[in-house]
Parts: sequence; structure tokens; C-alpha cells
Amino acid sequence: MKIQSHIILVILALLSSCNGTPKNFSKKETEVKTIEFIHSLKLKQPQRGEVFTQADTIEISIKKRKNSKDIDSVQLIIDGKISQTLYAKPWSFSHIATEKKMGKHNFQIMAYHKDGKVGNISSYFNIKPNTAPQELTYKIVNTFPHDKKSYTQGLFYHDGYLYEGTGQFGESTLRKVDIKKGESLFDRKLEPHYFGEGITYYKGNIIQLTWQSKKAFVIDAEDFSQKDFFRPPTTNGQGWGITTIDDKLVISDGSNKLTFVDPKNYGKIDEIEVYDEKGEITNLNELEYISGKIYANVWLTDRIVVINPKTGQVEANLNLKDILTPAERRKLIEGDDVLNGIAYDSINDRLFVTGKRWPKLFEIKIN
Repeated sequence: MKIQSHIILVILALLSSCNGTPKNFSKKETEVKTIEFIHSLKLKQPQRGEVFTQADTIEISIKKRKNSKDIDSVQLIIDGKISQTLYAKPWSFSHIATEKKMGKHNFQIMAYHKDGKVGNISSYFNIKPNTAPQELTYKIVNTFPHDKKSYTQGLFYHDGYLYEGTGQFGESTLRKVDIKKGESLFDRKLEPHYFGEGITYYKGNIIQLTWQSKKAFVIDAEDFSQKDFFRPPTTNGQGWGITTIDDKLVISDGSNKLTFVDPKNYGKIDEIEVYDEKGEITNLNELEYISGKIYANVWLTDRIVVINPKTGQVEANLNLKDILTPAERRKLIEGDDVLNGIAYDSINDRLFVTGKRWPKLFEIKIN
């Protein structure tokens, strides 16, 4: 038995000439052997997109369609690399899920039939972590006033000031804020048809996202003048939250995916899918990069998830449901009482959080 592969067999004519002119050219013509791919397989298991836990054994098996020839051998290819080869029935693979990256992993099965034709079938499975996130606790270190009209969508700290991006059509702004007073020192208003979203700092610029306009603005951090704009290369073109990791931007779009973007040409570099032990985490919103991890607000919850930026695994949860008093929550408009806004002062190791139209900005310490 043998494994056939994509082979182009070329019989080269021998050339012999002292001055580069071919002599005694062989009459053998160049032969090209092509492989015929056929629809000869059915995937028995797993189901397309099925979710497995790390370290699970994934049974991957096929069966031959009735009218196709017998199978000589079968190869399993996972994420573009040959994983296993079978030379005899049953045509079933046992794959241990050792993948470190969460989410989608493509696989392909190549069946080499005895008549030289090749059956080909593709699918994918998803991976989630086999450990639950650590549950973090916190204490409030300081509280500062926060503008109750501010529909907070993005937050970061830079050189002694808090920068805040706000949302809602006709209300969206970019602000430079005095932390102690909670007052905006400098504003830039977006045009009424833009709904402002997350913001981040990168090399003298502020990147401000918009929600459904498929546009992000590049703003000079000193005078708030617009320098450029681009379309976020996310799955849906939307921008929700954004942060900076070294020379990369990371953007959320409301799904469980985080898109890594080159700030020089605004092209997509990579993406991760975010999962905890229960499954995918959607509604990822405001982002902040802190000590090697991505902190993300989960929209419509009081939960911040701590994400490994290499794998997408949620490694910790921070629940802030009690950070506002019941009396403070009662004064908020229903639907506006959402935690949203994370900023980190890396020089002084200070972590700030707030929410949409909240009366306070909190400095907290995670235990």
C-alpha cells in the first residue's frame, strides 16, 4: 500500500551544450500527473463546530460513499499539519485535544482510493479550557467624582490624566479628564451620526472606535485633531473595546473574538477566541492590557474577565456587582447602570473602573 499525494511528475529533457544551446534534445515529452479529487466521504463524527474540553479525546471518523472505490489509506490533517495516517479499517482517528489556543481548529481528511482518486472532507472543532477561572476579590482604595452625563465607552490613563471616550448618537466625545475633580479639561465631539466606543493610546495618538459606522479615528493626543481613520478589520466591522499590547492594537467587536491589528497599516495580524470552562464568552467590550493579560468588561454584566492574550483562555473573573451601593444604583437609568471602563496607571500600579453614567470612578486593588 502507498500514500499518494499532490505530485507533479516532470520528466526533464537532458540538455547538453557547451555554449548553452541544447543538443540531442530528448523526445520524451513532459508528463504531468494530476490528482482527481472526488466527493467520496461522509463525516460520521464529530459534529461540525462541536466544542471539546482540553485533554479530551476527540473521535474523528469517516465512511466511504457507496459508489466510490475502496480506500487504500487515510490522512488526518489538523490546522494544516499532518496528524495521523491510517492504512487499514476502521477509518477512525483518536485525537487528544492538546491545542493550547481556544476556539476553532480546522481539520481535513484525505482518503486515497485504489483507483488513484482522492476523497477530501473538511470540518472543524472548538476547544475550551479544562480549568475554571480563578475568582478574584478586590477592595476600594479611592473614589473620585465621575460625570453622570458621561456614557463611558472607553477609558485609559496617560501621563497623569484620565482619557475617556463616551457614546450615544449626538453625545459621543473624547475627553481629557482631571481625575480628582472628575472634570473634562478638553473635549472633542464626534459628529452626531457616530456612536463612540473604546479608546486607547499608541505613540502620541489616540485611537477611538465607533460602533456600527465601521470607522475608527486616529486622533493627536495633544490637540485632539484628527490625523487618520480606518475600518477595524473585525469579523463584523464593528468596534467595541480597544487596547494596546506593545506594537499591536487589540479590538473587540461584541463577539467572543479579539482582533490583533497592526497600527502602522491597520491590517489584521491575528485573532483569538475567548472561552472559559463553560464555553465562549461573548459581548466582550471595553479592554485594558495589564501585566501581560487582557482585562475585558462583559457587556450587560458586572463581570470583568482576565484573558490570556496568546490562547484566549479566561484565567480569572472579577465580579464588581456590589461596588455601587443599592441607593446609587436606584438613581441610574435602567440599562445605563452597566459597568464599563477600565484604566491602569502602570507607573503607580493603580487600577480604575467605572460605568456608564456612574457618579463615581473607583480606584481598586485586586487581592
